[in-house]
Amino acid sequence: MLRTIKILPAVLIFFLAACATDEVSHLKAEVNELKRMQLQQKDDVTDIQNRLSISDKQKGKADMLNAIRDSQENLNSKSTNMSRELQQLFGRVEERKFYVDHALAEAKTERDLLKSQAEGISGEINDLRGRLDRLEAALQKKGITVARADAPPPQKPGLLPAKEPPAAAQPEQTQTEAPATTQPTSPKALYDEAMKDFNAGKYKESREKFNRVVKEFPSSSLASNGYFWIGESYYKEGSYEDAILSYDVVVKKYPNSDKVPAAKLKQAMSFIEIKDTKPARTILQQIIDDYPQSPEAEQARKQLRVLGSPVPAKKADTTKKSRT
Repeated sequence: MLRTIKILPAVLIFFLAACATDEVSHLKAEVNELKRMQLQQKDDVTDIQNRLSISDKQKGKADMLNAIRDSQENLNSKSTNMSRELQQLFGRVEERKFYVDHALAEAKTERDLLKSQAEGISGEINDLRGRLDRLEAALQKKGITVARADAPPPQKPGLLPAKEPPAAAQPEQTQTEAPATTQPTSPKALYDEAMKDFNAGKYKESREKFNRVVKEFPSSSLASNGYFWIGESYYKEGSYEDAILSYDVVVKKYPNSDKVPAAKLKQAMSFIEIKDTKPARTILQQIIDDYPQSPEAEQARKQLRVLGSPVPAKKADTTKKSRT
């Protein structure tokens, strides 16, 4: 019995030790399982992070592509605008070239004409001198002395040269003089006379009077109108190149004149008449851009349709140019 009592603690201890060993093994297994699960979770987190990174890269790439597309669209828009501006500049260069060539040709023609006239007058003078010399020689053979117009009158001996009578003593000369014609002294009177001639179809006479307005009264408010109507007189006569130059004076010299839109429109129509549509299109587009609500802009749109050019839509008149 005593031996049995002594053995029981040992058995109990052994049993307890065995139970403890099993518990430790179970705990170790659980710890290992937790570690494995933790590693699995780390792998999952890493995988998710990788996916997110790939997604961010793809999103960044898409953003870059969109930015490139936007940039290309902006470049295309700028390129289109630059192309349009270059086209307009080319039209202006062509227009200036036409003016310069026309002015040079006109100056050369006028110089040649003046030279020819001078040579003709010189020839006529020489011919008249020869005829006069031959006439004097023939008269001298007949015993007739001819006094030169520029020679002093012969004086009788002992007499003083006769004095010229005063103006009051020459009634016959004053009676034969033509009465002086009265000329308009104000720009308005001269302008009104020029307009009467123009309306009566006397384009050359009206042009001469309009030229007097712009030359004798250059600071008058009617000067710009005078240049415009000079262009109109040329246009009525079919001298379209001269009309273009006259209209251009209105545009360049009087940019604030209310005649500028009309001058540009008639200038474009003159180019159309001479079959030069490039500067015509450019000028018509300028009218639409600068004076979108004006009657001339409406006419410009109609002319562009006739020429087969695209016509921009109407827009608000935001131009800084004034029509006074």
